[in-house]
Amino acid sequence: MKPNHFNDDSGSGSTRIARVESSIRKAIQSSLSRGLGDPRIRGLVSVTDVDVSPDLAGAVVRFSVVPDKYEARVLRGLQSASGRLRGDVGHHTRLRKVPRLTFEIDRSIKRQAELEALVRDGQEPAVPDSTDRAPSTTDKEAN
Repeated sequence: MKPNHFNDDSGSGSTRIARVESSIRKAIQSSLSRGLGDPRIRGLVSVTDVDVSPDLAGAVVRFSVVPDKYEARVLRGLQSASGRLRGDVGHHTRLRKVPRLTFEIDRSIKRQAELEALVRDGQEPAVPDSTDRAPSTTDKEAN
């Protein structure tokens, strides 16, 4: 389930918001495919999700980058290019007012691939439990 930064208003506007999110995702991905001319935006950059606020004033754009060593650099490049990307979104959609774009790195695909590899290899994911923790001062005092 995608993390939602905005309130979920399960009303009649939710269909419109879903269409707007899809349109924004496609427009930004198209702009990235053509290239923005920013040397910070390197590697394979994919828009994974767009979350638009109910009032359509803001949108969180989640993306993934391969290889992941470029993530921070790409994030800075996208933040810098947000004005141009807003213009591209406005050009490719019929929105009267284009939402303010903010960007987040989406690492969920990488985590999912790691978990699938662990399952495939028959290993359990590393989950800290109470036996793995360092003894606290109260544990030391009890001994």
